[in-house]
Amino acid sequence: MKSLDIHKLSKTKSGNIKIGELSPNIINLLDLKLNPQNIYLWGPRIEEHCEKHKSEYSSLYAYNEAISNIPLIISQPDFVGINEKNGNIQYIKKLTDVSLIGVKITSNNNGLLFRTIFPITKSKLEHNIKIGIYKKIN
Repeated sequence: MKSLDIHKLSKTKSGNIKIGELSPNIINLLDLKLNPQNIYLWGPRIEEHCEKHKSEYSSLYAYNEAISNIPLIISQPDFVGINEKNGNIQYIKKLTDVSLIGVKITSNNNGLLFRTIFPITKSKLEHNIKIGIYKKIN
């Protein structure tokens, strides 16, 4: 899947855009009761929920890199996990910064929607690996 043009995407008011797939490997690793399926994003989501995390990145370059590589993070994560509070699937990848994508399982397990992306610290990554929240992708 190609990278996303964040400037074009944030101006898109149309329907959902496929940004990746929930793979059988991730389903098995996280012991999910789901079938392989597409993950979608709608353009306004970038402005509504991602821009607020822009200042948390180490630089504008790191933020733009993370946003444009959302499909890569989903297709080739370094780690995955489940958020204990909201049940979102988490995809984690080290680019310039370590980025975490939250993907919401919609009601009735009837679809997967991109929720947000934000950086996490290396210490948080290491801690969550150690306690078993994040699982390494082989």
